[in-house]
Amino acid sequence: MENGIPQSTRKRAPRCKELDNPLIRKEIEFRYGVEGRKLDEVVEEINKAYGLNATKIQYKERLSKWGCRQRLNHKEYQRVHEIVTTRRALDKESKVFLKSSELIVLPEKRLQRWAARNMTFTDQIMSKAKNPTPCLYNQASSMALDRHEPYGLVRTPSPNPESWSLPIIKKTVAIYYPHIPIGQLYGYLQQILPRNLWHPEDTGSALSAQQSLPHLPLLGNIIYQISNHLTRDYGDLYTLLDQVDKHGFRLQLRKLLSIKSPSILATCSALLDSFYFRRDDEMLNNTLSNHPQLKRGLYHYLEKFMSNADDLPQFAGGRLLKDILDEISNLELYPESAEEAYTLLVACKHNSDDLGVFQRLWDPKKIELQELEHISSIHTSVEEQLLYSRNLAQLKSLLECGFTSFIFSFLFQVIILGDQNSMRVLCERVGIKYRTDVFYDSAEQNNLWEVMDKATFYGILSECMNEVSGSFLGGRMDRKSKGPEISLDICILMYAACIEPRITKYAVEIIQWKHSVSAVDAARMAINALPILGWEGTLASPYEFWHIFPASALEHTVTNRLSVLETLLCFGVDPNETSFWRISLWEEIICTIAPPQETILLFKLFLDSGADVNVRLEPEISQLIISELSSRFRAIDYFSSHEMYTLIEIAFWLEASSMFCLLLERHTPLHQSYDWLTSGDYGGVHPEFIRAVQERDRAAIEDLWDQRTLKLAIVKAIETRNFDAARNILLTYTRELRLSSLFRDIANLLDPDSYTDFSDFVSLLFGESLDFAFGPSTKTSDGHDDNWMLGYSALLRGAISRVGLKALELLFSHYPTVAKLSNTTLYSNRPYRLHEHKIFLVHTAAYFSLDCLKFLISQKACIDEAKIEISEHSAIYYTALYRAIEKGCIETVAYILSQGANVYAPCGLESSAIECAISGERIDSLALILEAVPNSYPLALELAEKREYKDTYIAEYVRTWKPANLGTDMGGKIVDFTSGGLVLGAAIGY
Repeated sequence: MENGIPQSTRKRAPRCKELDNPLIRKEIEFRYGVEGRKLDEVVEEINKAYGLNATKIQYKERLSKWGCRQRLNHKEYQRVHEIVTTRRALDKESKVFLKSSELIVLPEKRLQRWAARNMTFTDQIMSKAKNPTPCLYNQASSMALDRHEPYGLVRTPSPNPESWSLPIIKKTVAIYYPHIPIGQLYGYLQQILPRNLWHPEDTGSALSAQQSLPHLPLLGNIIYQISNHLTRDYGDLYTLLDQVDKHGFRLQLRKLLSIKSPSILATCSALLDSFYFRRDDEMLNNTLSNHPQLKRGLYHYLEKFMSNADDLPQFAGGRLLKDILDEISNLELYPESAEEAYTLLVACKHNSDDLGVFQRLWDPKKIELQELEHISSIHTSVEEQLLYSRNLAQLKSLLECGFTSFIFSFLFQVIILGDQNSMRVLCERVGIKYRTDVFYDSAEQNNLWEVMDKATFYGILSECMNEVSGSFLGGRMDRKSKGPEISLDICILMYAACIEPRITKYAVEIIQWKHSVSAVDAARMAINALPILGWEGTLASPYEFWHIFPASALEHTVTNRLSVLETLLCFGVDPNETSFWRISLWEEIICTIAPPQETILLFKLFLDSGADVNVRLEPEISQLIISELSSRFRAIDYFSSHEMYTLIEIAFWLEASSMFCLLLERHTPLHQSYDWLTSGDYGGVHPEFIRAVQERDRAAIEDLWDQRTLKLAIVKAIETRNFDAARNILLTYTRELRLSSLFRDIANLLDPDSYTDFSDFVSLLFGESLDFAFGPSTKTSDGHDDNWMLGYSALLRGAISRVGLKALELLFSHYPTVAKLSNTTLYSNRPYRLHEHKIFLVHTAAYFSLDCLKFLISQKACIDEAKIEISEHSAIYYTALYRAIEKGCIETVAYILSQGANVYAPCGLESSAIECAISGERIDSLALILEAVPNSYPLALELAEKREYKDTYIAEYVRTWKPANLGTDMGGKIVDFTSGGLVLGAAIGY
């Protein structure tokens, strides 16, 4: 043990419980699941927005727990594409949701990208032939082209207006349009695009018209999206570049990128990596010849390749990792910093078994070993450590280089994973003796812990704990429920047992030996230390951020845990005496909501082993339930927050009916299994479900599970568009329902395709709510006054984001009813002030619908109203200007400015809208603000010189900005021409 690495004290990152705040959670899900941003961007943005210090690992664990994901598999994409294509042929719009969440929407752009990569021209033609549109062979009218309707003879689907085209510029901004970067871009396009594309001959063919018009925005889209920082990843850029190549616009793009302007410079900067990775040396060299200040070294490309390897699209003929390393090797480019040396080492380990390139180019005298170890110490995954390798030759080379950090952690790892050769090499390096007379024929039989005595094995474990605990972010996992303290060494042993179940009995012997307890007590301690579910369906590490084993070893841990528990129960442990049954298992169940099959099997094993189904759980679980309910509207009506909950009551809240049935089968006495359903603590349990519980009819319970309450039954009926059933439930059980909370749930079901039926149902719902709350036999409302406005607010937001103006107008007409339900006196001669009830919709409309925004302003809403969310370290101001700038919609920005919005007021996390545009790199929004409010220029210039902005292209734009000479003093306001219509947009063919 004398050769161990000296401990170093580092500050541990605190557990970030703020991520569980429902408001923060929704924003994380929106950024990651809806907008499809990379996780690194989400981490940076949310941490900055709310003043947090959460790490990427914490975000990963939360996303896994919430079931939030970004991608479909290939078969799912095929099915979705078929359905969407069919619906589009019927002139229907579609939205694709992941895991039935109202938040996680599959972007249409991603579906288009999949189709472009996986469907040939013939496939698309055949797809359209199977789903013909009424105007398949008719000439396309100009009005039809403006609507971007699909046509059977078009080579590729017309661009979606929001994801492909430049913004439609109405006469509201016509006076300033030519003077902002996107307006200047219009002039550039006129110069470089062939004349026939601007004035196509009228051949009477829909094909010729469509081939000319819809792809013109592609070049403009590249500049606009990138210069305004609206692109998300390499996939987006590759898709745009593929379209440019497909339609023969390379020459025009090359000319466009040769222009020396801030927007073009920003675009070139973002495209260089893609040009290099695609091996498009023509575009790369042309760009660098016109913008030599953008030249980058090969180590830059190597770092970008390694950090984006999982998201970098495959491209035929593109550069691979081997190609980049070969270029570096051939040019003998020595790393100039510890960061470059670390990147080179990681790349070499990924590329081949040979570390020769790294060993030849790394100069330990110039970049010391300690510098490399410091760089690697900020990483918390095993694979990112210097000494990690599953290849024996690499491991020997790494040891020859002098790398020894976390050597005992790797030794413990290879012992558990059965890597006999690596164990021998590492043991010899640290001077540990082991039995040399034991050999194993295969890794499946490698019980390597048997080749050393208990003291030696535990010594390795202790050194492993010392290494991790003394490292950066090496703090222990902080569980949501506080059970009895469990020794860390036992937790690590059980975590290892779930990776290799054969070590379970040996682990019990180690616990017996170390803690001087009986076998039964040791097994009980081991059960208490079993890990619960964590990130991506694998078991959580004993450490908050550190992972002792590589990700490849965690694949079967959840299944293995069942085998480990079976072995431990064979020692004669009473499951009722374990904290895992009373606390840990229920923490896992509650936090997953819809427990996976492995968790249900573990639960069943406890029941079969004699676990008491009538027990009331520890207070920690009650508090956990209450905290989890705060972010789940549907569960609020099910529980009374002051109660201690039985197992069957908790199971009623979950999405796993099988757990409820398992408890019901074992529950005694019988009446206690259903009396609580009618006790008043639960909102409107469906009578049919109660009957099924009373009769213990498992089949009926399974059938009714997603309709077990009346509210869920209504939601289910609306989801299946059975509005007659929804009306019948509402009219039959009005007094059993909590109608205020029903508003919230149906807000997520707004659907343009069934809007007529839905609007009739909503009108009935408002009428029944009023009759119920103020009927002749009722003197007061149902006691949930605040909930009426909360639910109504959710309904209005759903109308704006999912349907549009017609739904907003309908629901807004019911405002007097809701105000009355909230015991608010309204007078017919005064406008309705939504903000008086803390209903702020202007920022929502600014993001989703300009028409809805105009309607709200016509109803006397304030353009500067702000929904303010305050956290411990910061406040975020959700204003209309903030959301419009965030989305990058300059038409909406222009309208908001025309309404006199205050550009100096707090905006988002920034002190003003000007800083919001600068920090978000929205160059066109900033230009529009400067043109509309030229007096704001001194503030913009001051911000451009701030340390965090001064080297950006947008700061350079501010420094060189000059106000437009319009010949008329507009007083700093945008002139609104009321004649309407399109101006420049129509000319470009939007």
